[in-house]
Amino acid sequence: MMEPLHVAVCEDQPGEREALLALLAESAVPCVSTAFSSGEALLEAWRPRAFDLLLMDIYMEGMSGIEVVKRLRDRGEELPVAFITSSADHALDSYRLSVLKYIEKPARPRDVAEILELARLKKTDVPSLAIRRGGSREEIPLSDISYLEQQGHVVNIHLRDGTVRSAYEKVAALAGELSGRPFFQPHKSFLVHLPYVGHIDGDLKCFVMADGKNVPIRRELMGKARRAWEDHLFARTRGES
Repeated sequence: MMEPLHVAVCEDQPGEREALLALLAESAVPCVSTAFSSGEALLEAWRPRAFDLLLMDIYMEGMSGIEVVKRLRDRGEELPVAFITSSADHALDSYRLSVLKYIEKPARPRDVAEILELARLKKTDVPSLAIRRGGSREEIPLSDISYLEQQGHVVNIHLRDGTVRSAYEKVAALAGELSGRPFFQPHKSFLVHLPYVGHIDGDLKCFVMADGKNVPIRRELMGKARRAWEDHLFARTRGES
């Protein structure tokens, strides 16, 4: 049986919100839908990996859909998003925010079916890191990982939700496995996931992560660290990361 998709619907017009929820309920792809009447309410309730898809109205009272998605992207959220709108004026914003689809109102069953299928495919093809824990292998989605820290013979994997997974691994070996992914090794004991970097503190010589934690950068790697982060931001703006 197909696992249901968890879909967030953010729409401030009650009639249009109910119409979207009805289309989701009638779709061939099983869904569990949660509705929000404002961007502020959605951001307040948001939890990492709570949803597989966001259907976001652009024009709303208060915070616009563009601003809501920008804030989610700044937090490192990479979930599929579809803008639901009566105007195509924000196509460039859709591109910059890596939005999968631009659905014009009123949404049609075909439009909803297409975005649900795209979200389903993304959910079943989640990149992950395999680690050894308790004599077995465990898969951790890369989107859950903030940074890795070597302590003795153990690597502590710091996750976005604040929890830590420990494994008998080496940061250097895991860095090799993650080659080609947006990770950077600023120190022999650390490996940073660039989407979850808030900024670089040049005085303290560290990455400041989105959750406020500091990850040290070796003095001689400051230039490379800054370029790696800036290259990631540029690639994300172009929708390549």
